[in-house]
Amino acid sequence: MTSSGRTSSGAPPDTRGRILDAALACFTELGYEQTTIARIRERSGVSNGALFHHFPTKEAIAGALYVDAIASFQEGLWELLRRRPRSLHAAVRGSIAHQLEWIEQNPDSARFLYARGHLDWDGPAGTQLQELNRDLAQAYRDWMASLRDSGRVRPMSMLMINAIVAGPVHAIARRWLAGQLRSPLHAYLDELADAACAALSGTPSSVRRHPRSLARQGRIRLELVSDDGSVLAGGEATAELAPVPARARRAAARGAAAARAGTAA
Repeated sequence: MTSSGRTSSGAPPDTRGRILDAALACFTELGYEQTTIARIRERSGVSNGALFHHFPTKEAIAGALYVDAIASFQEGLWELLRRRPRSLHAAVRGSIAHQLEWIEQNPDSARFLYARGHLDWDGPAGTQLQELNRDLAQAYRDWMASLRDSGRVRPMSMLMINAIVAGPVHAIARRWLAGQLRSPLHAYLDELADAACAALSGTPSSVRRHPRSLARQGRIRLELVSDDGSVLAGGEATAELAPVPARARRAAARGAAAARAGTAA
């Protein structure tokens, strides 16, 4: 069963799933505050009795949607642990790869989770979420015990480990979901994994896998302009480019600054 109640075989969702699917669509399009429980019922096509049989309030619907989304995401992490990754890098890279993939495949659920923030820990949904997180955290502790004992992982709390591994992913994912990044999320996988492993182990990250190469050629366009601004002739040429030494760049910057100061005077 997925986070919205749809079965993995592709069968239509049950009543609960239909309500959650409708709620996610409404929250995505209208926002949480502007969505009413009447709108959710109308979009889901279920009766009032059926809706209130499953969820007494809009808050209960949002809580169930939140917990189901987290449970769906955590299924991939449990599968990773069942495969018993052989190294810290394999575990960290696998965890980040799954997080990126889940967000790409479930963008509306990810947007809802980010917009909703944290649940009320004292409510039913909050209690469920704490149990999910507690069980997964203990499984990660058990797996990491040998790495910690051998010094391959620095001693730290699960709170810090989660912040180091997942925190940067959240930052990039939020920008990607907002349409601010053109690259697919998995394009950031290697650098995220290297940085997280370096922080967890206390060793410098590996050399950049894809060093930035400098352009070797440049194209120059020249135009002959008359006094009235019209273009009389134009042409293009290709020129070989060479890196400018740091000393020359600093001298040029000082010259530009001096020129600006003279103009201001």
